[in-house]
Amino acid sequence: MSNRRRSDWTLGLLVLLSMLAIWEGYRVGNCPANHGCGGCFSQFYVAGTIIRCGEAGRLYDQPYFRHLQESMRDDPLRSLYPPTMGLLMAPLTQLSYQSAMAVWWTIQALCILATGMIFYRTSGLTQPGRTYMLVALAAMAPLWVAVGIGQLAPMLLLLVAGGLTLHKRGKCASAGLALSLLALKPQLAAGLVLWMLLRRDLRTLLGLAMGFALQGAAVAVILGPGVWLDYLHAMPTISAVTRYYHYSPLVEASFTGIASNLFWAAGLATWEAAAMKITYALTVSAATVLLCQIVWTSRTSRVGSSPPALEGGLKPTLQVPEFRSQTGKSLAPATENYEYAAGMLFMMIFPPYFLLYDQTLMAIPLVMLWSSPAWRWGVALFASMTALVVNLSLVLGFSLSGFVALATMVALAERLRNDIKVQSPSGRAIDVDSSAIVV
Repeated sequence: MSNRRRSDWTLGLLVLLSMLAIWEGYRVGNCPANHGCGGCFSQFYVAGTIIRCGEAGRLYDQPYFRHLQESMRDDPLRSLYPPTMGLLMAPLTQLSYQSAMAVWWTIQALCILATGMIFYRTSGLTQPGRTYMLVALAAMAPLWVAVGIGQLAPMLLLLVAGGLTLHKRGKCASAGLALSLLALKPQLAAGLVLWMLLRRDLRTLLGLAMGFALQGAAVAVILGPGVWLDYLHAMPTISAVTRYYHYSPLVEASFTGIASNLFWAAGLATWEAAAMKITYALTVSAATVLLCQIVWTSRTSRVGSSPPALEGGLKPTLQVPEFRSQTGKSLAPATENYEYAAGMLFMMIFPPYFLLYDQTLMAIPLVMLWSSPAWRWGVALFASMTALVVNLSLVLGFSLSGFVALATMVALAERLRNDIKVQSPSGRAIDVDSSAIVV
């Protein structure tokens, strides 16, 4: 089969997967209990309404919070987000719920377009490869589920993509300021801080600290410092959310939630809490060890290599035409992309509460891996994000994506060790063919 014909088939398959992902987002979002699509937006709208009405002290009054959603959905959601979210959403509550939701979807669309532009300009792929990349990212089921239910994920994707782009360009303090907005979902911010601590990236940590401080001060000045005390007091309830719900295997993406579902389905409810704690300890410990290996090995590689070797030292031949240059050489610094991909995977494994729509952030490690010699693992991660495999979780009883993410971190750690071994004593990397490296 010619390369052109193979490319046409690949593009056709990606378009088909995109259509299935859009349908999946509509099917999950258009739940009768939500009174149509966008059901999770009620959580944000009510938080903004409480703030706008000057009732910040009742933001974490769960019965009151749920009562205000009764006209919006049949199963009202709890107040889970920091007060920053209510403050950001307050202007939208000047509109009716339906009008505000339409504006929110417009904001989501703009975030997705802006993220696509960032990826297109920074991926390092060839022109055809960038087109395939964007179509493939549009085939991610988590993205469309997030849109369908009106979640934060598209906005967070833009923030993280922009922040890491600044970070790769050496603007670490600015990157930290941008990434500090992940405080809207503290479990993601916690994984990011641990990653930067391992890197001993003081400038990024300083930017993060400044961003967190500015957000905290803004909320304290506008709403009063007491709202932060209310949030801290509500944290035990918020952190225990996985014990209140058993999400469908289609939606549950955390190892902790998977363990909870499996034990509950097996009629072992008495062992459920213990299984969740053990699972979390094992998976997070494994992910942390792998991240340490990747960060430290990558640091050794950067220190031991001259700048020219870092930019083009390892030159494998990519086997997929749309993801390679005309010369068949790598289009991005391998070790740098490996570390960024691993850092993002760690951020998604670390939280004990992580659902399908949050995996929209998987777009970032996908782009990093597709423009590196480890593109095959990017393909594996992408496959786990497609509607076909996402729905397979209903048959298996659990999601495969977390296991693929952990396996990818193992592979990246091994690849980095191999990359160090093929360097010459002088520190210059030796040109090798990708077929000589086992994924």
